[in-house]
Amino acid sequence: MPIETNELYEFGPFRADGLRRLLLRDGQPVPLTSRVFDTLLVLIQNRDRVLTKDDLLKTIWPGTFVEEANLAQNVSVLRRALGEIPGEHRYIATVPGRGYRFVADVVTTVAAHQPEVGMERRTTAELVVEEESTWPLAWQRPGARRLTVAAILLSVGLAWAGWHLWKRPLSTPDVTAARSIAVLPFHQLDDAGDKALGLGLADAVITKLSNIRRLVVRPTNAILKYGGDSVNARAAAGELDVEALLEGTLQKSRDRIRLNVQLVRAADQRPLWAETFDAAFTDIFTVEDAISEKVAQALAVKLAEGEKQRVDKRYTANLDAYRYYLEGRFSGFQFTPDGLQRSIGYFGRAIAIDPSYALAYSGLADAYTTASDWVLPPREAMPKAEAAARRALAYDDALAEAYGALAHAQLHEWKLAEARKGFARALALNPNITSIYFAYGEYLAAAGKQDEAIAEFRGALKIDPLSAEIMLMLPFPMYLKGDYHAAEAAGATAIQAHPDFWAPYMGRGYAYLAEGRFPESIADFERGRALNPKATINLSGLAAAHARAGHRKETLDLLARMQQMALRQYVAPFDIAVVYAALGDTGRALDWLDKAYQDQSEMLLFMDIYPPLTELRGNPRFRNLVQRVGVPRRN
Repeated sequence: MPIETNELYEFGPFRADGLRRLLLRDGQPVPLTSRVFDTLLVLIQNRDRVLTKDDLLKTIWPGTFVEEANLAQNVSVLRRALGEIPGEHRYIATVPGRGYRFVADVVTTVAAHQPEVGMERRTTAELVVEEESTWPLAWQRPGARRLTVAAILLSVGLAWAGWHLWKRPLSTPDVTAARSIAVLPFHQLDDAGDKALGLGLADAVITKLSNIRRLVVRPTNAILKYGGDSVNARAAAGELDVEALLEGTLQKSRDRIRLNVQLVRAADQRPLWAETFDAAFTDIFTVEDAISEKVAQALAVKLAEGEKQRVDKRYTANLDAYRYYLEGRFSGFQFTPDGLQRSIGYFGRAIAIDPSYALAYSGLADAYTTASDWVLPPREAMPKAEAAARRALAYDDALAEAYGALAHAQLHEWKLAEARKGFARALALNPNITSIYFAYGEYLAAAGKQDEAIAEFRGALKIDPLSAEIMLMLPFPMYLKGDYHAAEAAGATAIQAHPDFWAPYMGRGYAYLAEGRFPESIADFERGRALNPKATINLSGLAAAHARAGHRKETLDLLARMQQMALRQYVAPFDIAVVYAALGDTGRALDWLDKAYQDQSEMLLFMDIYPPLTELRGNPRFRNLVQRVGVPRRN
């Protein structure tokens, strides 16, 4: 039985007339069998999702056993009818291992035909239809998908009395309400070997959109987990707690790229806007600009003065520099020693090609700051981080990321007054960047303002409810103020959200250790160790837990392991000092804290309120060290 529809679908030079069951090209019929036409209709009607082969077989051949080869033959015939050449997917994309998706732009019209033979008389009233809610379907540009309602105004014929125009009432969009959106990594349909491209393009769009104050955009860290082949958009929207999702596919062939992008409302997966971009890969910057602008239009977000300039700003015109920047971001997001080293290298290459690439300098500063006191000695990393951030500001003095990176570097260099000003400037320019809140909360904790730090971290979680870095840091000020129960609870929440991330186990392990719950502490540190064996701050906590539990042999074995690791990688002296403090060896603990001072370790900012060093607070050498660091008076 044929699939019934009375709609007319227009895409490119083609029209699929569901009522007459005809495919027309420039007004001329294209012969198709009934099953092939049904295949076309089903693909068009479900163009907002990937249709599995099983779905297609059940819909086109209901109640009948048909081999997949028949479906493949139908799709092949349809592609030839649409003029696709082998390897080209202008209309139908194959999603490997899943099925097919219709990817061309479609204009949908209700078809109405005169009963006269060979005659068709109709008038189309094209309306922008908006929902009763505050979400408008703002598809108002040529080339974008539009929802049209056809109304027959007058028909001449004895059997027809007339048709009346019908339309749904338009609602007034609430453009003052804050929108929340997540941009998922673009799924690459082919195997071009450029794994960073899909994530990098999403990151570029996120960077642009985050400059719109009334638009709350989930940061790139939040969407990393959705870069696989099988992403459930509705589930992703729920987890990210957003009102809309931007998702898409990309295909790259030599120097050409095609992006199929759609913005969907999270509540019902209804498309708000969709478009296909087909351009030379060297024109990728124009594609990013167009996507960002049209998303803002689709959400009816009015750009304030200066925002459009920030959204449209291009930080480089060199494609190779841009590619290295994307690789740097992609590598840095892995949060591993090797990934951070690669990230530093990629950003350096981008800057070598384009010495005025402000975002690349900012990314380099972030990479050095993240690597400090873990992968690289602070004395080596932090001057480079500060220099890179200042170079970014020299080329763009309104770049929030650069102010944030500079302030974070200054914090690690114990320049708290300068850091405070930098954070204020960064957040004034762009309050939607969670990495800035990560560093700003750390600053507040160092200044003794633990309650303010907790409030800032909780505020950042409203921007990104699943931020791994913010969820990791939230327990820290609780821990510093001695509220270990709250720190444990916050750590448990982080572990539940990110069970494969090593750091939350370490954080909760320290909270357990402060309470004297040694078995639970050791168990958490061991879990963190299994997930990241190279994290010496975690090994330090594990050794300290064994020491305080009276397991001297295990403690000394772990100390020896850390000292062996120091032959191959940087091991923070502060981490070793914590172990000796747990062993009760005050002299060696202070010796290693002196070495941490020489390295300018960021952890010395917290030393006089850090629970593992409680027994050292009355020692004159310790008090002298606190004074030399210049930790400000705490509230």
